[in-house]
Amino acid sequence: MNKHWMPVWGCPISKTGKGVTEWMKDVTVRMRMLMTVDGTKLRFRLSNLFNPEKTVIERVTVSVSPEKRDQILSRLVNVTFGGDTRCEMQAFGDAVSDEMDFEFSAGEYLCVNMYFKDFTHLVTGHSNSGSFIKRWVCDGDLCDAEDLPTVNLVDCSAYPFIHSVEAYCDEDCYTIACFGDSITAQTWPDRFSLRLLSEGKTKVAAVRKGIGGSRVLGEYPCLNLRNYGPKGLDRFEREVCLPGVKKVFILHGINDIIHPDGSEFRPMTNLPTPEKLIEGLKFYVDTAHKHGIKAYVSKIMPFMGWHSYNEDREKLRREVNAWVDSGYADGVVPFEETLLDPDCPSRLKAEYDSGDHLHPSAAGAQKMADCIPNEII
Repeated sequence: MNKHWMPVWGCPISKTGKGVTEWMKDVTVRMRMLMTVDGTKLRFRLSNLFNPEKTVIERVTVSVSPEKRDQILSRLVNVTFGGDTRCEMQAFGDAVSDEMDFEFSAGEYLCVNMYFKDFTHLVTGHSNSGSFIKRWVCDGDLCDAEDLPTVNLVDCSAYPFIHSVEAYCDEDCYTIACFGDSITAQTWPDRFSLRLLSEGKTKVAAVRKGIGGSRVLGEYPCLNLRNYGPKGLDRFEREVCLPGVKKVFILHGINDIIHPDGSEFRPMTNLPTPEKLIEGLKFYVDTAHKHGIKAYVSKIMPFMGWHSYNEDREKLRREVNAWVDSGYADGVVPFEETLLDPDCPSRLKAEYDSGDHLHPSAAGAQKMADCIPNEII
């Protein structure tokens, strides 16, 4: 069977939040990534897009992780860039690793290590949350260590610089990009990947492209909100339209509705009309189609109880959702109708509400993963 390259894991190219972990020196970051397809080769795409300085990653290695933070040393491979084990990215630049032979199977976890020898400005990366996110940082060069010593180990606040893991897979394998905001940056895509494995759908990789705080139409110029990332209109094509991606599930737009509050960086003029928000969602669909990708859009989720909820914003949500039902996209992902309270469709059903009346609970995230119809997978 012929083979092709496709993303098997990924996260958005975003700006990290300002914090104490913004600089790294003499540390190893270890990341654990679930695979849902079989592959025979790997390559890595890294990005320094938002960094005004050159970035050097002293070493990158990859292995397979049997459990927790462990890696299997007999399967450890050095990742090279132009034949060099050091990766150098110019300011605002990027890097693609050399292709490497590396066989893995659906259900295995990759273990990716990055060692930062000298002071490194961590401004390009991605933070997300949830029990399925496994990444750690530890002092010293531990790329070749079987496990990480707990004495100086902490959870890493972001995936640094890594954008995409691509694999050489059978030609009938493909990727579904999961695009959106904090709801997608949390756990439903992980639960969807586990569903794919449990149902034997080992020809599909679900790749998360959600940024907490992200909006379709805007981004924030202020430092404390830089981690909300670029606006969706600027990042969609870069994140989604990659070789091997055949479908995209889109859940985006709630932050355009709930963020404006009249403050300095969230003026009420940021509140879009239904037409403007629909225009943005149409851009997603049109851009996907331009690249031969099928686009499936979810209605914007209910948010009654959130602090900025009011009837005008609810009306805006419903008008946009009416467009989602119009048939412009290839189909509808039924997240909204699955999680809403049938007795009050403006709010999440209590068991699916995390408590903030916006983000789904663990049960809600599982329901999202389970409700995706087989015919659109």
